[in-house]
Amino acid sequence: MFQPTDISLPHLRAGVHEALKLWSKPNDDTSPLSHLYLFHQAGQTRSANARRLTNDLLLQALTTMEDRYDAFLADLLRRRFLENTPVAAVANEKNIAEATAHKKQRQAIEQLADILAGQERLARQAVITALEQRLNLPAPTDLFGVNAYLKRVGDALLSPEPAWLVAIEGLGGIGKTALANAVIRRVALTHHFQQIAWVSAKQQEFWPGLGLQLTVQPALDSETLIDNLLAQLGEDSPEMVSPQQKMALLTERLKAQPHLVVVDNLETIVDFESLLPLLARLANPSKFLLTSRVMPPQAGLASIRLTELSRADSFDLLRHEAGLRHMTSLAEASDEQLDRIHQVVGGHPLALKLVIGQLHSLSLSQVLDSLRQAQGKKVDDLYTFIYWQAWSVLAESSRQLLLVMPLVQNGTIDQLATTAQLTMGDLHDALAQLITLSLLEVSGTIDQRRYRIHRLTETFLLNEVVKWPKTP
Repeated sequence: MFQPTDISLPHLRAGVHEALKLWSKPNDDTSPLSHLYLFHQAGQTRSANARRLTNDLLLQALTTMEDRYDAFLADLLRRRFLENTPVAAVANEKNIAEATAHKKQRQAIEQLADILAGQERLARQAVITALEQRLNLPAPTDLFGVNAYLKRVGDALLSPEPAWLVAIEGLGGIGKTALANAVIRRVALTHHFQQIAWVSAKQQEFWPGLGLQLTVQPALDSETLIDNLLAQLGEDSPEMVSPQQKMALLTERLKAQPHLVVVDNLETIVDFESLLPLLARLANPSKFLLTSRVMPPQAGLASIRLTELSRADSFDLLRHEAGLRHMTSLAEASDEQLDRIHQVVGGHPLALKLVIGQLHSLSLSQVLDSLRQAQGKKVDDLYTFIYWQAWSVLAESSRQLLLVMPLVQNGTIDQLATTAQLTMGDLHDALAQLITLSLLEVSGTIDQRRYRIHRLTETFLLNEVVKWPKTP
């Protein structure tokens, strides 16, 4: 089963050379280029064996080389492999030494592989861009220590066998949504699923003037889930259609071809009791990927629990984030210095990023001194402590913007300005500070950025700050 991997130029060059040598060989069902998305994309649009698909990819890349890059090298490859001309004869035709012909052949294969790699990146990006726009996905993040999880979740989803429900479990801020986001971006390149959908459940509601209120109703009820999925999958149903008819329409769609549905932040017992029976009925051959802090035992559900990062992976994350933020002193910090952070924060990715945010305005010793007060606290208490530390250094405009973010999640800059009632100058300053402190996440396109806060940031605001009559 095809699973997309990173593009390795040495591997691709070897594959291109092997594919060229096989150009005129008898057809078979294998290809040295089967790891490319381009290969499987071609197989989806036309019926042909592996050799024919591979040769078509090579021919398209050769044409590009001839038209845009180096016609001499393109012709050399055509004569050598497509026409099966001996290298000595090609050297004689080109009026070059045989050793030079070998050298030019290596250069041509490298250039052909480079062209294919560029085409592969564009094809993959087109799929991911369309997926991001259709589902309004969270921005992708750099992940550490997750390769084994990516494989386990990917294998569970791509298997044609049960389990039909797959759950990613773990503490808040551990990276469940980020992992699900990374998994579906890979799965989208496999053509295994007819379509992918993503819905999010909220376990609490925000009422202006009252703050965060627990709800006794399911955060994502069955009717809302069905409506959302029908809309995402392009199944427009008339307004007068009954819930039973909508259910029948969705069931027919999900049973006819395998689809993948992500249900993010499915967390309350009320949600489980309401939705899991429905998901079980809709599954097979379609699959559901759920994220939750704790998933109750359920027959036919495969649960994969995320644990905190190892010491080494925590150090890698700290140094990587420091490099992105041009924090040279942290990027070059010793293992002993970073271990002082890890001993208090542990391997919780969000907590580590929040600590990095504080290091923009405070020294490492100051941050560590404050963190010692939180040493030994439960994870939820640790997050609350770190959030209060971040809140204390915010400018008034930054606090004003952060407080309204639960009302305008995934908002544009114009929506933020209207809701927060800030001038564009103050808004830009507030955005810069909140992003620096890892309190705000940015997604969207270069033409239209969108802004959101992490669920734990929202919980902190609505559980803690909203209780204060005025900001401390």
